[in-house]
Amino acid sequence: MRTSRRRRPSATTSCGATIVGRRTPRRRCPAGSSRSGARRTAGGLAPSRRTATASSTGVMRYLMNDIVTNYTNGPRCPRRFNISRIYRLKIKTRATQEMAGLNMSFGARFAYDQGMCQGRCFPGNMCTGAGDCMTQFDKYGFVPGCNDFRADYPFPVDANSAPSGVWYSLPLGGRCSGDPTGAKDCTWSYEDAGHVTLESLEEFSPGSDNCCEGRCSDFWRGQWDPAVMSWRVDAALWMFNSKYPASTRPLRAPACDFDRDKWYAEDPWARQDPWR
Repeated sequence: MRTSRRRRPSATTSCGATIVGRRTPRRRCPAGSSRSGARRTAGGLAPSRRTATASSTGVMRYLMNDIVTNYTNGPRCPRRFNISRIYRLKIKTRATQEMAGLNMSFGARFAYDQGMCQGRCFPGNMCTGAGDCMTQFDKYGFVPGCNDFRADYPFPVDANSAPSGVWYSLPLGGRCSGDPTGAKDCTWSYEDAGHVTLESLEEFSPGSDNCCEGRCSDFWRGQWDPAVMSWRVDAALWMFNSKYPASTRPLRAPACDFDRDKWYAEDPWARQDPWR
């Protein structure tokens, strides 16, 4: 809630987000040790290698559109990027003083490819580039970004099957350990909170709609139906709760308070396709 007096947002310990990934064979680290300054998550996937996270609905929309179907045009097999798991994270954030001056906790959600910031990416792969990223990071710090699907900005637009979805970005320059301080290079930290496999979700609803590697399932049926999308999200959350019953405290995705009119009072960044 906003007041007339601007206050620095405090760190939160109750927000949750999910990421998707594949199991990557790697040499095991002893318990409590680290690799490249980053503690591993199950299966070798960690925010040190993946900067994109989402709410449960946001993850399910991404899986539906990009991973298990060919942009909703029939099944995709093998699954794109060999993704086979959904990982849940508990994330703490603290806004920088510069962000507090705007009464915002989140900045723009930038897109990343191979760990490189591509700026804001709009429909048609039209992105504003790394210069957009670094200019904002220099000004506001390496702050987490977000975009609420209901804002239709920057992408996706018209996500009618998942209207409550949110995507987040976690710039590696802001990651730190323990409680974030709100310094420009210490805006977020994370803890593992479990994972479930896509195979286990598909077994939740056997059928013949989507087949891959000898398994068929109706779990991904009804791609454009928001009620079915909500059912998929509920099924995934039920599976997490069943697998990790000790995690009784709910992990809710934080509200996206990014205000593009405040952040981009001027927007000089030309859009181009970085993959051409």
